[in-house]
Amino acid sequence: MSIRDRVLTAALACFAEDGYERTTIARIRERSGVSNGALFHHFPSKEAIAGALYVDAMGSVHEEYRRVLARRPATLADGVGGVLERHLSWVEADPVRARFVYAQGRLDWASEPGERLRAMNAEIGAAWREWLAPFVSRGEARDLPMTVVVAVVTGPAHALAQQWLAGQLPGSLLAFHAALTEAAVAGLSGDPARGSAPASRPVAGRLRLQLVDADGAVVAEGEATTTLTRPDH
Repeated sequence: MSIRDRVLTAALACFAEDGYERTTIARIRERSGVSNGALFHHFPSKEAIAGALYVDAMGSVHEEYRRVLARRPATLADGVGGVLERHLSWVEADPVRARFVYAQGRLDWASEPGERLRAMNAEIGAAWREWLAPFVSRGEARDLPMTVVVAVVTGPAHALAQQWLAGQLPGSLLAFHAALTEAAVAGLSGDPARGSAPASRPVAGRLRLQLVDADGAVVAEGEATTTLTRPDH
């Protein structure tokens, strides 16, 4: 394990046990087993350590999001459902890190970690826009600001995750996956049913009609132009 990773691992454990405010950089150094010089070579302050922890955690979450969106899910439900599944699974798999992220809140945007996070947010926002663009052009999703898209898709999941981490929700966090996906689809499209399957497209064509008598003889016929919708299979 690198010196940087040793410091971050020790810091996360200290923050979890003693809280951010009560944790000192001396305690982090002691727990990590590195020298003062080695620690300060990588991190000038406790705030810098916390910022690096936060950005690294969000980077791993964003990477999971990108993997889902890079597969170009064919429906809104597949896409947002995949993202939500990865997020909920991350919280369950690493609750100590998730608690730190939620407790830490937002970074100072003017700091170096804040600038890194801003760049990361821009990258994941671009991935969201690229995947959503065809749905918006077909009228299957509303053209919403990216900040609203992120809030609609992940906001409720963040709220439930914090309750689960606090011990207020029993069982698996993934038990809420289906409901969260349905809510996100409804928010993006305005219609929860839209996300479950590609929307049927109208097909224009000519309709030929024949009127027959009781013996099957044609007594009248005609044609009309109409637009029909293919049934779902």
